[in-house]
Amino acid sequence: MKLNNSSSTPLYDQLKQILKEAIDQGEYKSGDRLPNESELCDLYGVSRITVRRAIQDLADEGFLERKQGKGTFVTRTKITRELVSIDGFTDFSKQIGKNPSKRILACEEMKATPEIAEALQIGIDSPVLKLVRIMSIDQQPFVLDIAHYSLERFPNLITHFTEHESTYEVLKSIYDINIKSGSSKKIITVIPASVLEAEYLDCEIGETLFNIDKTVFDEKGAPIHLSNFKTPTKMIALTITT
Repeated sequence: MKLNNSSSTPLYDQLKQILKEAIDQGEYKSGDRLPNESELCDLYGVSRITVRRAIQDLADEGFLERKQGKGTFVTRTKITRELVSIDGFTDFSKQIGKNPSKRILACEEMKATPEIAEALQIGIDSPVLKLVRIMSIDQQPFVLDIAHYSLERFPNLITHFTEHESTYEVLKSIYDINIKSGSSKKIITVIPASVLEAEYLDCEIGETLFNIDKTVFDEKGAPIHLSNFKTPTKMIALTITT
């Protein structure tokens, strides 16, 4: 498609509107990489200066994101989540009309450290299950989750977690555990992404991440699990209801 050189609208603005419409219509979806500058120049018959101006304007408006050494990508839409919510990832994703998926990176037994033991109210060196997963929404990595569960309270948990989609459904259906709404303790900090975290979350090294430590309790006030999850701040907006 060629732009109209006779129009009073600057070429960069024409290109900007064309790209914006392509994004709105789903031709370029959230997370997609745009053609590079040379390809856009050939595609629309314009100069690099025109392409760069259009791309910069769209980036300034939040439609695009430039990643050094990787290219220019359509910005992912932020997902809003209630901060006090303890809904499981699968249930939460389905509630907002998204397709959840999970990839288990590690599922292994270990001895409880003093920090884990205190949070789970068990003895130091007691057996716990460490579960490390990448949670994705619509095939896009969303959360790096590291959770610990007491194996004294939940024997054979490792088998059930690898066979079922929802961890909370496992706890409810197999161990008869009811999670009390709002009964979780959270500590939230912001940290830079490490090399490994950037790889897992498909983000830039040093990019800001929400780092959330959470302990979830059952209806009787007993701890169910201790978890840490990290997600790019650009991916989620945490809300608080007062």
